[in-house]
Amino acid sequence: MELYEAVACRRTVREFRPDSVSQEILRRVLGAGLKAPSNAHVKPWQFILLSDREKRRRALVEGLQARDMKDPAEIDRFLERFADEPLKEVYRRALPVQLTMMIEAPELLIVCTKMRPLADCHTLFQLNPLASVWMCIQNIMLAMAAEGLFGCTYTPYDSSGLKLALGVPPDWEVAAVIPFGYPKVLPTPNQDEDLDSRLHIDAW
Repeated sequence: MELYEAVACRRTVREFRPDSVSQEILRRVLGAGLKAPSNAHVKPWQFILLSDREKRRRALVEGLQARDMKDPAEIDRFLERFADEPLKEVYRRALPVQLTMMIEAPELLIVCTKMRPLADCHTLFQLNPLASVWMCIQNIMLAMAAEGLFGCTYTPYDSSGLKLALGVPPDWEVAAVIPFGYPKVLPTPNQDEDLDSRLHIDAW
């Protein structure tokens, strides 16, 4: 698949076929992640593929405290914090399957980066490790699309329990939890965005 085709095809997917992903493809996808730019070229990234289903369930329910939010009234209360209607619609689709998508996905990837605690970061420069790990994640998501795989990036509000459950060292952070696999329904490609409304030449 050509790069621009992969960029256009990459979509967020939360429901998957049960088919597992071959080790060859997994290694190819993660290898693409390792080719991403990194601050100071150090690439402080580690990956955990959580294959054991019982360990996965315990880590998600007990460590991450993930759950499906099914009650419409509870969802409405949660959405009161947001003013943006498109964002509310995203959460309306995501909250009822928050746990299910991670447990039922054929594969679950935890991407970690080594960085100082967020509370100690006071400049954008100090957030460079976080920025570069997301370039790694972007490479992974595009490589997945090129392989016909799709997933969803979930950033924990609090990853301390998940880190404890998985033995992640204290000076490492969980950047994203990514359930992925072959989609139940092939998503439609991304629509072209309005570039002209966002592009500024020489000044804002």
